[in-house]
Amino acid sequence: MTVVAAAAVVVAFVAAVLLAFPASRRTGLEIWHPAIAWLALEAVFFGIGSAILAVGQGRVGPAWDVAASVLAFGAAVAVSDRLAHRQIGRRPAHEAEVGPGPAIRWPVVLLMIAAGIAVLAPTLLSVGIPAFATDVTGARTAIGGLDVQVLRVALPAALVAAVVLAAAGGSQRLGRVHVLAWTGVAIAVAAEIALASRYLAAELAAAVVIGLALAGRPLAGRLLAAGLVAGAVLFAVVGVLRAYGEAAEDPLGFAVDRSVNRILLIEPRTLDAIQTAIPEEVPYFGGLTWIRRLAPLLGRDDVPNLGYWIYPRLFPDQTVPGYAAPGIVGEAWANFGPIGVVVPTALGVLAERLGAFVAIRRRSAADVAAGALAILFLARTHAVGLTGLTVLIVLVVAWRLLAAPIHGLRADVARTLRWQA
Repeated sequence: MTVVAAAAVVVAFVAAVLLAFPASRRTGLEIWHPAIAWLALEAVFFGIGSAILAVGQGRVGPAWDVAASVLAFGAAVAVSDRLAHRQIGRRPAHEAEVGPGPAIRWPVVLLMIAAGIAVLAPTLLSVGIPAFATDVTGARTAIGGLDVQVLRVALPAALVAAVVLAAAGGSQRLGRVHVLAWTGVAIAVAAEIALASRYLAAELAAAVVIGLALAGRPLAGRLLAAGLVAGAVLFAVVGVLRAYGEAAEDPLGFAVDRSVNRILLIEPRTLDAIQTAIPEEVPYFGGLTWIRRLAPLLGRDDVPNLGYWIYPRLFPDQTVPGYAAPGIVGEAWANFGPIGVVVPTALGVLAERLGAFVAIRRRSAADVAAGALAILFLARTHAVGLTGLTVLIVLVVAWRLLAAPIHGLRADVARTLRWQA
């Protein structure tokens, strides 16, 4: 049974990719389509680990749930894509051509970055810069909430727009802008590492890569591979930094072990812990985790923040409070159990429609930056829950509305919602 569950995970991912591939081809987004990006990250953070838990520990629950969720997601993408085919017919893949578009309001863009820093500043003044704090983990945990979300959107969006604009030009002046843009990326990554945050640095780098691809100027394969290697090294280094007291005797071995567990196993183990606790210890929450502030009004006063609630079950010996991200799949189980596959089904439709919208809405660097972040955040729902995704998408939309003039937005939204794109 354990091998069958692990095999089901593999079959589900292969089937889902085959189901989603036509949508990626039709829009011309290829591997950068949000559905393909979502499946890739789910495979890394949920798929491999759930198969390992099934075969190695006999914990088959996560494997079956991941397989069902992935297959439902792929089927939803395919159905939505077929509906678009019926509305507009087959459209060949095309390359994006980003023109100058509306001029970006750089003072406003910089003001949004400043606003993000201002929101985060009180926390930093209270706990210090995490990388240099005595308690790195405690300081890092303190800046992981809503206070970092504005900067999480404003900074990458501005840098993606700058890099895309610089890459579009060939003059000497634009060459200098190119250097300045990439220097800004490097400084921003260093600053985010100083926050002891791997995910912020990774998101910034990924947003730039996706943005260039959406603009029709993807990074060369060797450069992309070098970036992945550098990212893996940084991931391990920051991991050691955040728990240096545990790593002092064998930092290399600690880095490898911690990185493998953090990448491949933590999400499936979190899902397993949720499945063990729900519904055996507490009943399904019926969607209330997404509106938990209102739950007492609806007769439930036991609705927790899932990430903080499940963390002690994963690390019972750790005294420092922590957060274990359940992701969309974990939230779906906590709220609805096996029928929670309706959540990734809806996400599949959203991913297909987002891909269609991004494909027709790449008229300017501001459009590309917003599209890159929207794809990234949807793909990151292995760790970002539904509420977090909603907050981030609202911030992305707000950034785009403020960053540059809007032309033709209403028509593009209407086409997307009517499956005419």
